[in-house]
Amino acid sequence: MSFSPRVRYLLLNAAVLTACAIEFVRGYPWLVILLGALTFFFIGNLVLYLSGSKERAVRRQQKRKYWAGQA
Repeated sequence: MSFSPRVRYLLLNAAVLTACAIEFVRGYPWLVILLGALTFFFIGNLVLYLSGSKERAVRRQQKRKYWAGQA
């Protein structure tokens, strides 16, 4: 089962926000929560973006082949 890129970003960010809420309830300092959230937002979204780059490259190549066959 594969999720669309938009759903993947939404799920990741929802997980980070949920983790932050849990840390807040447990009594972690605000600075720790903020630094952790920013780190995971940056790294997680970067990983999702880079993991989709091969998929985007394949789609571009397929489009080029399609249009070359049309000519």
